[in-house]
Amino acid sequence: MHSSLPVLTVVGLVYLGSLSAMAQQTSSTLALSATSQADVTRLADSSSSKVRAVSQLLKTRCLDTGLLRLGSTCTFQVTEPVIVGDRAFAVGDRIHAHVEEVKGVTGRVFMRTDRVVSAKTQETTVLSMVAVEQPRQPGVSIPHLLDGWKLSWEQR
Repeated sequence: MHSSLPVLTVVGLVYLGSLSAMAQQTSSTLALSATSQADVTRLADSSSSKVRAVSQLLKTRCLDTGLLRLGSTCTFQVTEPVIVGDRAFAVGDRIHAHVEEVKGVTGRVFMRTDRVVSAKTQETTVLSMVAVEQPRQPGVSIPHLLDGWKLSWEQR
């Protein structure tokens, strides 16, 4: 281990390198759940005032009201800045999702995204994710109310 380099332990990771970019911005937030040293290095070297978390899950809340119906669409808003795969999401980005299956007997609903609209630029891009309560297990419990329903999404 290099004793002259600062060490930052982040969710089980050890990052060895210069943290001067982060130290210069005392009001910035550091909340990482990175999967490799390369992820941490890339984030630490970014010029952004806030370091985005690297995660497998995108966290959102529903903006719609009403009932879930097979084939209907719902709009969700990103609640935390995060990088999933190679895509960065910002708070306020809107995710459009389709209800693919509703299983009333088990109380589960299966949803997939088709696009995301950037809150900053209003640019629409294709997005392929599924709603999950636990990683690698598509499907979520049917909510009592749609408005404010919090969901996590992962890449297919």
